[in-house]
Amino acid sequence: MVRKRIPLVTRPDQAYAFSLPQRNAPPLGQGADSEEPTIFAEASAAAQLGTRTTPEDGPRRDDGAASIQIDVRVNALRRQEPGLLACGIAPRQVIRAALRRAVKRWAITALYAPPTSERRAGEASWTVRTSVAVPAAVFDRLLAEHDPLGVDSRWSLVRGQLEPLVWAEIDALLAAFREEADGTA
Repeated sequence: MVRKRIPLVTRPDQAYAFSLPQRNAPPLGQGADSEEPTIFAEASAAAQLGTRTTPEDGPRRDDGAASIQIDVRVNALRRQEPGLLACGIAPRQVIRAALRRAVKRWAITALYAPPTSERRAGEASWTVRTSVAVPAAVFDRLLAEHDPLGVDSRWSLVRGQLEPLVWAEIDALLAAFREEADGTA
């Protein structure tokens, strides 16, 4: 079965926009202000540049253009499996907590770090997925240097930076669980 692709609209269609009723449209029979087309033209130009306009502030940069979203998929290491199974908490929850802690202290750099060759846990259900926002300027430099054709996924370019932090957090959580268990025993 072939799915119909819905085209992405990248710029406003002025003919369509002018056919819609205006909020501040003059009553029928009165002349139209020449200000409304100017406001629309400024808004459409701003939309193409990725900025927003407001009457008070003038043009300003859209917050979404400053960062990009990267889909992240992490799992524990094979050597961490026994600790995850013995800790008494669902392994996926421990990995998710470790990912949250790692992302808080992670600062992406433009230096490429290749993924380590350590074996990941074999349990696919433990894989935690989320997305993180990273500064677009830093990621663009990383992309330009290591994937100029754009064939790799975003995650593959930052994986070597983030995964070791997540694994260190998993180790820290497992150590805390062991200390707590030893203290109560």
